Amino acid sequence: MHPDLSGRVRELCARTRPALSPGPAATALDVVARRLAEPVLRIAVGGRLKAGKSTLVNAVLGQSLAATATTECTTVVARFRAGPQNRVEVRLRDGTSRTVPARRGGGVPETVAELGAPRESITELVVEAVNDRLADSHVLVDTPGLDSLTGLDGVSMAALAGADALLYVMPHPGQGDREALRALRGTATGWWTAGTALGVLSRIDELGTGRDPWSDARRLAEAYARRMRGLVATVTPVHGLLAETAVCGEFTEEHARQVHTLRRLDGPTREALLYSYDTFLSGTSLPIDRTARVHLLALLGMYGLREVAALPGPPALGAVTLRAHLRRLSGLDGLLAEIQHRFVDRADRLRAATAIDALSRLRVPLTDARGAAALAELRAQVRAVARTPQLRQVALGAASTDLAGNGSWLSPEDESALVALTTGADPGSCLRVPGASPDTIRAAADREILRWRGHEDAHDGVVRRHARLAREYAEALFFASDAIV
Repeated sequence: MHPDLSGRVRELCARTRPALSPGPAATALDVVARRLAEPVLRIAVGGRLKAGKSTLVNAVLGQSLAATATTECTTVVARFRAGPQNRVEVRLRDGTSRTVPARRGGGVPETVAELGAPRESITELVVEAVNDRLADSHVLVDTPGLDSLTGLDGVSMAALAGADALLYVMPHPGQGDREALRALRGTATGWWTAGTALGVLSRIDELGTGRDPWSDARRLAEAYARRMRGLVATVTPVHGLLAETAVCGEFTEEHARQVHTLRRLDGPTREALLYSYDTFLSGTSLPIDRTARVHLLALLGMYGLREVAALPGPPALGAVTLRAHLRRLSGLDGLLAEIQHRFVDRADRLRAATAIDALSRLRVPLTDARGAAALAELRAQVRAVARTPQLRQVALGAASTDLAGNGSWLSPEDESALVALTTGADPGSCLRVPGASPDTIRAAADREILRWRGHEDAHDGVVRRHARLAREYAEALFFASDAIV
């Protein structure tokens, strides 16, 4: 049984609160306590402009709740959480809030006017929906995107930095994404490490020159996972549009009938029709009007259309069968597995780490002796919690941050070992022996203990500190190989 780390930190907050006078420290402590009272972790979705963040949010939630590029509200921070009914709370910069109706079916309204307040006066939208994933697994925070994350306003930056984990969405990974992540890491609080960030390679249909983008997408994702070491745990490819279409219920039997009509065409005619967007919209061989064709493209894109048109088997395939195929094509299940394995299964330690980082920055006026003593005691108790194996790994993530900036102080083998310790979701993966027996895990831990002990006498103080943390974490894995699951 794992310790309830976030519960322990919450108890410490409750014990400390009566000793604090009204003021910034007390307010900040209340914010931390309210966050810890939430039953699930908070995952932010970030990325540059037009990266496909909102599409990904909808796909992950299995429900069209986020504002997409066709609406006016993509520039507003939106936090999605479970609720007994579909509604939207508009929180304003002056501290007040108002409730407005959700869009039909739930989610962010189509226009800013429906929010009842100017865009610049809004801090965030809290979108409640009846949604099992929001209730059982996580809250999602959708943030606006700009050409550089350094240009995000304070509200958006606070939404990103205040989360427990990050999904960073990249349609065409490049140096700009690496620089944006570094800038964001420099602004965010200390919890943010490679172990709490997952890269998502979106819009994979735009990659490569062939019609099947998956081989290029997997190769590119692996390359960028290596290139972005220390910034994200890994990079996972996904076709966001097909994922959203497959799970959000917008692909209907009428669309299935249209696909059936397309599949009935002979091969050469169908091939010519699906050569490009223009040929599909203007071709005369398909008895479907232009409006319906535009809608099909919006749901499937050219890649999705080609794939469903080429499906073997009986011509008449229903919407359920086609949605299942689209889901397999999208790579969504691989992404959901990564989110579960790296974030949801480790929610307790991630939430505790976020709270501990916030508590470490609390200060009271010099004249408040009682409050200062209470905070000193709180920090001492929090440090004891931080020494648990689960939170040692989160603290070790700072080493990956330094590695992302300048890894010259480690050999390539040491870099690989450090990244594994930081990002592994279980003892075997932390020690690069996934699925191994306890004896093998202990032997691997022993090797890591010796490795990092050898770096503890380095001249550089930063190296010594990271090496000590790595050695202590390897020792924790040696003595409790089943503690980090």
